Amino acid sequence: MLRLKGVIPAILTPFDENCEIDERAFEELCNYLIDKDVSGLFVSGTTGEGPLLSLEERSKLFGIAVKTSRGRVPIIAHVGSVSLRETTALIKSAIEARVDAVAIVSPYYYRLDEKAIEEYYLKVLEETKEIPVFLYNIPGLTNNSITPSLAQKLFNQGKISGVKDSSGNITVIKSFIDISPEFQVVSGTDELFLLALTLGAVGAVSSTSNAFPELFNNIYNAFISKNLDLAVENQRKLNELCKIFQYGRLISSYKYALSLRGVNISTRVRSPQRELSEEEKDIIKENIRKFI
Repeated sequence: MLRLKGVIPAILTPFDENCEIDERAFEELCNYLIDKDVSGLFVSGTTGEGPLLSLEERSKLFGIAVKTSRGRVPIIAHVGSVSLRETTALIKSAIEARVDAVAIVSPYYYRLDEKAIEEYYLKVLEETKEIPVFLYNIPGLTNNSITPSLAQKLFNQGKISGVKDSSGNITVIKSFIDISPEFQVVSGTDELFLLALTLGAVGAVSSTSNAFPELFNNIYNAFISKNLDLAVENQRKLNELCKIFQYGRLISSYKYALSLRGVNISTRVRSPQRELSEEEKDIIKENIRKFI
């Protein structure tokens, strides 16, 4: 059974001068993060610009990540999409790529009631067979919350292993954690990482960890070793970084920070995401200098 832990970067997707996926840069980023002792890779999520990629591009990323990892860390493929048809197609490609687990965001754009969301997941989960499944709750972007009661129902039926919660609501996170000691909850809100761990979360799927995985490892390792003062000190540093990155508003800011750390990655993003202005780059460069 797959057990998640620690920091799992929501890995960025590098693009070349034609704004096509830069496969070599993606491989290099996978290796860079694995060499930094991350505990997994979350592919084609929000930070990876998954909603802006075609199904074929997302499938390609699943395969590259698995091939590059060579079993060193688990690969979690984000297969959620706006429709049942697209999600099931991505599930099939993720299974064919031999990923270790899939994550499925709630359907987005249309505002749905809980019955519609439950029916959607029941249909989707028919396609997942033996692969571990994690729900992905990010209601601020999808307009549709995954309630702890629905997660409980699906977990009791043996259909899911856990949830990535990016609600930013600690009460919701705690409600997910209370489902069962076996129900794996990973925090998707960087500034709540330590608090989520103290409540029983097993780790984090994070955007900031693309550029600063060490901070997350410091928090997690200090928490495990019961050095709360060190954990709090590093969480404060992480919160400062979250503020510098405007809590993920511009994905290009993470790519720029990585380039400052010597990683071969372009700051290009897919529209309607935008690149940084020179003034914005100067501000980030100045503010993160002490973290590099």
